[in-house]
Amino acid sequence: MDTGQLVLIIVVAVVVIVAVIAVIVIGCRKRAEVNHRRAEELREKAQEEAIGAHQAKAQAAQAEANALQAEAEVSRLRRDAERHAEKADEHHGRVEEHLRHADKLDPNASTDRSADASSADARSADDRRVSDGERADNRGPGNADRMNDIHDSRDADRATASDRSHVAEGERLTRDRNRREGSTREDDRNI
Repeated sequence: MDTGQLVLIIVVAVVVIVAVIAVIVIGCRKRAEVNHRRAEELREKAQEEAIGAHQAKAQAAQAEANALQAEAEVSRLRRDAERHAEKADEHHGRVEEHLRHADKLDPNASTDRSADASSADARSADDRRVSDGERADNRGPGNADRMNDIHDSRDADRATASDRSHVAEGERLTRDRNRREGSTREDDRNI
């Protein structure tokens, strides 16, 4: 081989080596750009998901606050119901007191009736378990009717007070809901 051929082979080898190095460098740069774009997309997705997570957390906190508010409302309604029941019991006690007083004043009233009325409170729990027929046997025909009337009156007063409480509470809840929803209907404003 002469020197010209040897120089040509060395030049060709150097050019091939430079070309291979250039291809590798360009490939690495393109891969780095692609990876950079992917990383940017992943960061954007992560930010969107973080916003979604914060919104979900806020909704969970709102739902928990609503649940606590509902529990407080239930507690308040129970206290109201207990208060109404106590008032009803007071009214029934006064009714029974008036009946006993009327029996004392009435010369035609039997003494057994006033004795039964005074001990009615002590036996009220047992009386509720006893059937109407047994009550009539234990107290006599006139007294059984009167005691049944007293118990029926008590139950009716409790039901009426409870119904009034439920109706008033329903109207209040409707007003509150309409205010939250921004209702402008005329009939909603009149409630």
